[in-house]
This record gives sequence, C-alpha cells and structure tokens, in this order.
Amino acid sequence: MSGSRQQPGLACEECRKKKLRCDRRRPQCDQCEDSGTACLVNQVRSPRGPKKGHLKALRNRIATLESIINADQGNPGPKELFDGSEKHHSDETVQLLSPPQDYISKTECRNITYSMGTSTINSPITPMTPPDHESFDIIEADLDQLYFDRVHPVAPMLHQGRYFSWSQKFHKPASHICLQFAMWALAAASSAHLQHMRESLYTRARSGIDALDRDIESSSAASLQAAQAWLLLTHYEFRYMSYRRAWLTAGRAFRIIQLAKLHEMDRLNDVGVNMAHPEAWAEAEEKRRTYWLAYCLDRFLNISDEWPLSLHEEALCIYLPVSESDFQHSRPVLMDSLYDEIETSGQKMLPPFAETIVLITLCWHSVAFQRAMHGDKTSPTNGDTWKRHTRLYQMVQQRLLLISLPPSSPELHDPMRLFTNMLANAAVIWFYNIMETLQVEIDDEIILVPLYSAYEIVGLAKPLTRSSFFKAHAFSPMLLYLSANFLKTHADQLSTCVSASEDKQQKLEDLKKALRVLQGGNNLAVSYLELLDSDSFQKLCNLSTVAGWTMSGVADQSEPPFFLDIMNIF
Repeated sequence: MSGSRQQPGLACEECRKKKLRCDRRRPQCDQCEDSGTACLVNQVRSPRGPKKGHLKALRNRIATLESIINADQGNPGPKELFDGSEKHHSDETVQLLSPPQDYISKTECRNITYSMGTSTINSPITPMTPPDHESFDIIEADLDQLYFDRVHPVAPMLHQGRYFSWSQKFHKPASHICLQFAMWALAAASSAHLQHMRESLYTRARSGIDALDRDIESSSAASLQAAQAWLLLTHYEFRYMSYRRAWLTAGRAFRIIQLAKLHEMDRLNDVGVNMAHPEAWAEAEEKRRTYWLAYCLDRFLNISDEWPLSLHEEALCIYLPVSESDFQHSRPVLMDSLYDEIETSGQKMLPPFAETIVLITLCWHSVAFQRAMHGDKTSPTNGDTWKRHTRLYQMVQQRLLLISLPPSSPELHDPMRLFTNMLANAAVIWFYNIMETLQVEIDDEIILVPLYSAYEIVGLAKPLTRSSFFKAHAFSPMLLYLSANFLKTHADQLSTCVSASEDKQQKLEDLKKALRVLQGGNNLAVSYLELLDSDSFQKLCNLSTVAGWTMSGVADQSEPPFFLDIMNIF
C-alpha cells in the first residue's frame, strides 16, 4: 500500500473555490499555472466544529429536559410539583424560562452588521445569562400581557381581574399553576422574541396537568382551571403540533366540563343572586365562556369528518356570553339562550363570541341535514327536513346582512369580529355546496350569492394580512381555503359572468397570500397552502363533488390528514 493520497501542505484558495484537487506545488500549483491565476494560500483558518458556547447551551437544555423526565418518572404528586411555600418561583421554573446562553432572536439577527472586507461578523450581542427572580417577574408580566393581547381575543374565557387576583399569590393550587403555564406557552408562541420558550413552557404545563390527572379524586383535577388548561393546551397542539393529538387532548377538557355540569349551570344556580353581586356574576360568566369555547372547539374539530359531538345541544341550560367589555368590567348582563337567538336571527346583533356560537351551530345543523339525506332515497326537496334546511340557510343570510362590515372598518381590528364576519360568509358557501352535493336543482343565478361571499372573504383576508398573524383565529385557514376551493371548483360556471371571472385568479392569489402569512403560527395554514399548490388539487376537487367521497379512496392516502378530509364537507 502506498502512503496517504493527501499531499503535504494546504490547498490554495483558487483550488478550494473551484473544488479541484491541488498538488500543493509552490510557489504556484499546476492549476493556477495553467489558468494564469495568482496562487494564494491562507495559512490561518477557523477551526471546524460548533461555535463557542453552543455545546454549553445544548448541555443546559438537556439538563432541563432530564430534570422534567426524572420528575415524571418519579410520579410526584401535584403538591410536590407545584409547592411554592419556600419561594414564589422555583429554580426549575427560572431555568425553564431562561433562554439558551447563545440564543439570538430573529430581531437581533437583523441588527447584525457584516464587514464585507474581512468577511467577519461584528455583533453587538453578548451571551444571555439566566434571569434572576426580579427579571423573571418581568418575563412573567410580559407573558401575561402577551396572552391577553394576542391569545385571549380569539379564546375569550378568562377574566383578567380574577386571574391577576390569584396569579400573584405565593400559594396556588396545582390546577391554577397548570393553567398559568398553558397560558404562557401560548403567549410565548405568539411572540417572535420568546419563541425559544414555548416548548419548555408547554412541556411544563403538559407534565403538570398529566400528574394532576393521575390524582383524579382531588378537587383540583376536575376544577374550572383544569378544564381551561386542557382547552389552552388543545389550542397549542392544534396550532403547532398535530390535529389528532389536539383532538384527544380536547376530549380531556370536554369530560371535565361535563363532570362540572357547566352545560346546565344557569339551571342549577340562582341567576338573580349572581346578577346582584358583580364578583359572583363574573365567576359565573367565566364558566359560561369556558363551556362555550369548548362547544365551538368541539364542532370545529369534528365537522370535517362528521364525527359525533361530545357536547350536545339537547340539554343546554346556559346563557350566551356577554360582550367583552361587560365581562372584563364585571357589569352583570343577562343574555338570551342559544335557541332564542337562532329563532330570532336577523333581529339584533350579538357580541362577536356569541355570534360565532350561533353561526357554528347553524353550520352543524346543516351537517345533520346532509346525514339524514344520505340514507333517504326520496327527493331531498320533499318533506319538512328540506324546509328546515331552507330556513337555516335563510337564517345564515339574515345574520350575514346584520353583521357584515366592509374590509376597511375599524371594528375588524378585533380578531373575533373579523373571524365572525368570515364565518358568516363561509356559512353561505357551505350551505350552497351541500345543496350541490345532494344534486338539488339550483337556478344559475343563485351561484352569485356564494360567489359574493367568497369575494367578501378575500376582502376580509386583507385585514388579516395587515395585522399580526399571531392574533388570527386558529380556524381562519379553514375559511380561507373554503373560499379558494369554491372559486376553483366553480371556474366553469363563473366564466359565464364576465365581471366575476376577470379577477378570479387575483382573488385566489390573495387567499394564498393570506395563508402564507398565517403559516408562521398555524400548521393548518401550511397544510391548506400545500394542497392549493399541489398538482393533484383539480383531481381532488372533482372527487369532492361526488356524494360519499372520502380521501381514503385516493391512492396512497390510507390515513387521510385533517385538511384533506374537510373537502368532504365543504
């Protein structure tokens, strides 16, 4: 065997640049001599391997995760996990909320200046050290503020005054601390500067609530705060993890809510007494909002696959939520029931959260109608069922006329108001698509009604792109995709309307732009965007119009993802 093929010395810069084998001949190698290029050798090179401080930061994070795993394996009780009798914040908590020592945020990266002459980076940033208790208090206050600014508007169940009254206490029940970490996980995920903290906070919240769940006999395990923590973890998992995981987590929240009988709280409690005491009324209203948030989540999560609901309407004895202002200021107001508001649709405007509840209920009723028609061989337009469906469609249109706002309206700065307007327009498209699926004879001019709603969603998508995507409702991508799907699948019909077809392609691009904005904080937006950009979209659109079609019938889709199953309904 001959010696090493590697010639002694360093390769010249020209051979390195062209990725050629350098013979290391001096003063000029053969390659440089043939090309007439100066043969330069750089004698000083940076050592290979990770940057300084990187391994230390990774070791710190591994140690943090190991401590969490060891705590889980030891099966400590809630008291051991969350006891704050010695000090307000444990060292573990401070470590979890500490950024890696070499962490550099995206905003800070933009401020790094580059010296082109020397090819070196001049950064004003110094390594970050774990915060002390005083700086931790600042981080905690920042997370609380972020939650109520960006998460609460689309999940409005917590009363700020009640939260701050117990969050500052030294001794808190285990369920309260689980809720707090779940809030902070969503808050950190809603900030570009605190993204590095969200996984640690989520892990802390999840391990705590799982430990609490093992002690199901304790009062904290089935408390209001435990249900709220499970609901927030569901929202986190739906946005940043998987749909199936979120669906299973939501079931834990639904069972606690059923155990607490929140669905009939206004029958079990004296409403008159609560109306006379603002603090008691605020507590009751927080329970109502917790139930209604779970109610909407149940329908949004199950509507794609027509899965059975966990929270039914038959036994409801609970009033709709009041306006956000009345809730946060503890001003006792008595709202109507869900049934009363549905039957009087179009007569008065409701607060955005209550309007969302009514609209998603109407949409779910349409699913029940479609189920009933699948097994009926008679014409779907015969009988009382069709009359009921027609009446529901009229209710949706009446509510749309009542709450409709132009895209430039300042009221659409409220994320829930924006989502409610999008949902009302989406419901119109929804009902129209169901009539098409059932092969009901439809007048050609009727298509202009859902077409107008699709264009309205395009207009409402613009305020969505101008504001922070962190504030967008978790199910906003579903409505954007519904509009895009309608415009694509009805391209032939729309071509007969010159004014409608002229800018259809631009409308589709606007919807895709909105989905691109949302994909930074919502996995559902990523899935819908991939589907719109896929070559198989048109084939899927054609299949989706066939009654009884499911994505499992498409090749290589034995377990269809959530975003494809939605086409079966929309």
